[in-house]
Amino acid sequence: MRGGEGKYIYCAIKSREPRSFGPIGVGNRRDEVNTINYQDLAMVVSDSPIIIYDPDRKNAIQHERVISRVMEEYTVIPASFGLIFKTEEDVYELLKEIYTEAKEALAKLDNKIELGLKVFWKKECFAQEIEKGHSGIQQLKREVARQGRNAKRDVYSKKFQLGQLVEEVAARKRSAYIKEIYNGLQRYATASTTNDLVLTRMVLNAAFLVDKSRVKEFDEQVSRLYTKHHQVLDFKYTGPWPAYNFVKVLLQLEGIGEVRR
Repeated sequence: MRGGEGKYIYCAIKSREPRSFGPIGVGNRRDEVNTINYQDLAMVVSDSPIIIYDPDRKNAIQHERVISRVMEEYTVIPASFGLIFKTEEDVYELLKEIYTEAKEALAKLDNKIELGLKVFWKKECFAQEIEKGHSGIQQLKREVARQGRNAKRDVYSKKFQLGQLVEEVAARKRSAYIKEIYNGLQRYATASTTNDLVLTRMVLNAAFLVDKSRVKEFDEQVSRLYTKHHQVLDFKYTGPWPAYNFVKVLLQLEGIGEVRR
């Protein structure tokens, strides 16, 4: 049964001393954001009604803003949006449970940031690049255009073939771009990972864990790659982010006051 007051979780940090980060908590009450400490590990929290927060833009920005504020001073293990524990004692028990793993993760993430890179074919360039030099695609498109209404089944079949062929050609060209862009950026990162592609036009969806001492080099390499390919590809370069893609001690919501690891 929901109701009453709980503790909203933002992130874990290494800190032996209690800290306060100001009245910047999620929601409309401007709750103070502070820490609950266990030895030299701390959870950044704020008081909160025990409710299910709507993951709308305003709440999501507030959640990330708190983590960004903490990142100004600390390496963080970020929590997923909307994680609420019923009591301070519950949070304290969580800290005890994850202590060893969290300390190891924080040591690996120390002085590093996550940077994101999404690469897309420009809308006006995608078809041109895929069809260029591929007579099979051009032929199927002409055949589909020539078919009349009396050949719906044949048109459907050819459209299906065309779609498959486009995907195959896109995959080959995408692979070549990934080899150059993703593999080329890996040398400047401590770790990297790729995430699911959400559009056919998407070439790359990647995250990189970069030491702060190498961020300038990484930025310059992204800039060089963009300059080389900007006529065909769009780059969406973002960060710094909390290291969501590189933390194994995941603080995720399963239910009010519960943690999935």
